[in-house]
Amino acid sequence: MTKKFILIGLGNPIMSDDRVGIIVAQEVKKRLPDLDLDTACYGSLEVVDRISGYEKAFIIDSMVTDRFVKGTVRRVDPGVDVTLNCGGSHGVSLSQAIEIARACGSALPPTILIYGIEVSDPFTVGDAMSEELNASLDSIVESIVEDIGREV
Repeated sequence: MTKKFILIGLGNPIMSDDRVGIIVAQEVKKRLPDLDLDTACYGSLEVVDRISGYEKAFIIDSMVTDRFVKGTVRRVDPGVDVTLNCGGSHGVSLSQAIEIARACGSALPPTILIYGIEVSDPFTVGDAMSEELNASLDSIVESIVEDIGREV
């Protein structure tokens, strides 16, 4: 039996802005309770394992591109690794993990949507996000809720 929808919030809860994927996913889940929720600091192979067997997967992660205003939400193509946790400087990128899993016949969702949130400080250890990211939190959540709402 195929499970319907999973929402994964990625980030490190002890790293300033990197925690945004986890926080936003928890808030989205409150508004869209039919989504299965998983939050953690996963690498790409673990993400692929977590989304297997679902009809659709929604992944929220931080990104640093310096091309967007902090707090901007962008839908990211799974083949373009710009988010922090979905990339892989010491391992397999998310696009590589998806490609390998599909080649091996894994039951990956046909629809995988990744939301990258532009951040300024994902590498400082701390118990709070930057002020500019905190100020954008409600609009970030609303934007993602609205987009996922059209998909489920």
